[in-house]
Amino acid sequence: MLPPPPVRVMVAERDPGVRDRLSGILAEADGIEVVGSVGDATATRATLRRRLPDVVLLDPRLAPLDPVSRRPAVVVLATFDSEAGILRALGDGAAGFLLRSARRNELIKVVRLAADGHVVLSPDASRRLVSAATRLSGPRDERLARVDLLSEREREVLVGIGSALTNVEIATRLELPGPVVRALVAQVVRKLGCAHRTEAGLLAIERGLCR
Repeated sequence: MLPPPPVRVMVAERDPGVRDRLSGILAEADGIEVVGSVGDATATRATLRRRLPDVVLLDPRLAPLDPVSRRPAVVVLATFDSEAGILRALGDGAAGFLLRSARRNELIKVVRLAADGHVVLSPDASRRLVSAATRLSGPRDERLARVDLLSEREREVLVGIGSALTNVEIATRLELPGPVVRALVAQVVRKLGCAHRTEAGLLAIERGLCR
């Protein structure tokens, strides 16, 4: 039986030191082929079109996620490690989130899982989301009761937030103008007494509104 084709990976990162480190690690890994290592937006888009990678490790400063999301799988490279940043990246269409300081084994594992269609978070990212969940204010029953006070439209928006959809995707799903969705998101976060969108999304999941 022939071995499966290698996972084709592109590294798009502005910092040359980080870019060379990540590309070097992946180039030495079994079953992975680095098809591009670029450091600016123009080269990022050109290489995406020309080399057709399976996975892109993307510095979000180089290109917005939406045009390159889902195919190929986009794993966001970031130095930010807040839970809000993590959920925002996932909501923008990322297949995963990885700190630039990720160790060799973690980097390779995330790339392989993303290539197989999984949404992947580095251990640091996962810990951040768990930490956010434990900081939600008030007893559990009180937190969940806030969700029941939302209007039907607000609950629909909350489902979108908990499903890690972008505002654009929520607007499309609900057939609403973008500015209306932005206002509704802010309203939902405020009514739930959450610090930011991340906590609202976690409440939606806890309430069983989405997976």
